[in-house]
Amino acid sequence: MVDEPRSAQSLPTKFKDCLRVPPIVRPHPVGGERYGLRIHMRSAQVQLHSELPPSEVWTYEGSLPGPTIEVARGQHVQIEWINAVPEDQPYPVTAVTAPDGSQNEPGRSGRPLNQTVATLPPWTVVHLHGGRTAAISDGWTENASLSGQSTTSDYTNDQQATLLWYHDHAMGITRFNVYAGLAGLYVIRDEEEAALRLPGGAYEIPLLFQDRNLDTAPDGSLTGRLLHKVEDGTMEFFGPFTLVNGTIWPHLPVEARQYRLRLLNGSNARIYRLVLLDESGKPTHHTIKQIGTDGGLLGKPVDIPQDGVILSPAERADLIVDFRAVRGQRLTLVNTAGAPFDGSAATQPPGMPDRENRLPHPEVMEFRVSSQAVDDPFTLPIELSPAYRRIEHDRVPSDHPHRVVAMVEYPDGMLTFRELAEVPNGDAGSSEALIAITDEQGKTGHYRTIAQHFEDTVNWFVSYGSTEEWSVLNLTEDTHPFHVHLVQFQALRRDLYQTDGFHPETGGTTAPVSFQSHGTLDANELGWKDTVRVNPGEMVSIAATFDGFTGRYMYHCHILEHEDHDMMRPFIVMPAAALAAMDMPDMGMPVASAGTEQDAS
Repeated sequence: MVDEPRSAQSLPTKFKDCLRVPPIVRPHPVGGERYGLRIHMRSAQVQLHSELPPSEVWTYEGSLPGPTIEVARGQHVQIEWINAVPEDQPYPVTAVTAPDGSQNEPGRSGRPLNQTVATLPPWTVVHLHGGRTAAISDGWTENASLSGQSTTSDYTNDQQATLLWYHDHAMGITRFNVYAGLAGLYVIRDEEEAALRLPGGAYEIPLLFQDRNLDTAPDGSLTGRLLHKVEDGTMEFFGPFTLVNGTIWPHLPVEARQYRLRLLNGSNARIYRLVLLDESGKPTHHTIKQIGTDGGLLGKPVDIPQDGVILSPAERADLIVDFRAVRGQRLTLVNTAGAPFDGSAATQPPGMPDRENRLPHPEVMEFRVSSQAVDDPFTLPIELSPAYRRIEHDRVPSDHPHRVVAMVEYPDGMLTFRELAEVPNGDAGSSEALIAITDEQGKTGHYRTIAQHFEDTVNWFVSYGSTEEWSVLNLTEDTHPFHVHLVQFQALRRDLYQTDGFHPETGGTTAPVSFQSHGTLDANELGWKDTVRVNPGEMVSIAATFDGFTGRYMYHCHILEHEDHDMMRPFIVMPAAALAAMDMPDMGMPVASAGTEQDAS
């Protein structure tokens, strides 16, 4: 029996429930210069909306999202991650593949549940996303723990003040474990940030955005059970309900003063283009300044993009919002990005539904601004971070290694990263499918694929302390968020390429993928990042210095359904001398030298 579409009257009331702010936990001294925490993964019953039955979720310490872990820069913290989810407990997520066009609606659309997912055990591992972390504590995807087991991670927190987040990273099932609730915020503080006297306490609000779907009872009512519903032709999850800090469509009472809003897109696949509307439906961009990105403060405040703040999964934005000019109003935060996103402009005015593009409910949350005037002593500084410096290409060491990876979707829907190595002297009559790329100077290089699956041979050996440039070419039709473990990087440029000559069915080109023009990096993309979006037909180049720790790390697409379906590859950081001593086969790798370390903290 096919579920009947639900009427608007049966949906949870928008903006009825007040926003929840996760509790804050701080490490305690454990001896010497070390601090410690014990965090349990537990199952819990949580109401996502006051009009709904409780939902069975997995949590860190019973909180959805998990408690916000707050540390000081340089504070050496050991966290024991304890898997306390009972092994005999049913998995809290119902997974289903439903007919095309059904993702806007709750319920299974007549399809049976995925029995494999229904029998998943609590197998978890924690990754501190954006953390400058030793490899042994990075949450390697295969090093997960079963119920009753625990792992201890060391975090030196040797990086500038910023908002990170921790989440599950278990091999093959990250999309389900994070969806079940295993995510939380992690805040690093430092003296540079403290000197700015930014709005804090009750005036600093974290906002974790996620989308969800829910199963239905035979009468069509929402049961509260989490439903991971994808379509026959779409592997990515896009849900009709937006959660902010674990509540569906909440509201937040605010004073008529300046607030610091710390945004994180924790969704599996949905991209947000966020616009704050006043009561007349007009954008209030003039009230917003962005002061930070994934890796910390910008050098100076910047205006947000004209179309709104774009956040792909795992990206963060640090905003100052001035509510003084909108006293007494109710402001609505809305999403204008269709799904799957490809960088295109909105097809509907902000706040209007766009069902064709899987945005049936664009509302995210509401801010209820007090009509009472209050004294607000905060003045936004002209300069935020004296330590910030922009990395331009000519400031990267001249002998820096340059690596190229292509995002490819094959006709059967399989998605991969293809690590590319240039073939000397063109194709030299090779029968292998090659990708020809013509650069800005008109030079054409021919590239062969040296790896495209997670289990393929490791090719990228990075010399410790070196600065490298990685170029990521998107040959698919959708936007992908590109995430690198261990480092914070800067995007150097966003170039537009003609990609019609690439043929996914063969994996090669009949005409070169050719440079067309320079794209634009928005002002809020010029800071330190650990995740950057790459739109279709773009080559985004990033620069990072690989220092702090050595070992095995990974890069991947942060659309979790893609990450679990082979858009993930390892790389290894090694001392330069050890790398030179290796008997390496010739796989077309760049020569990795120590280079010149960037003073870019």
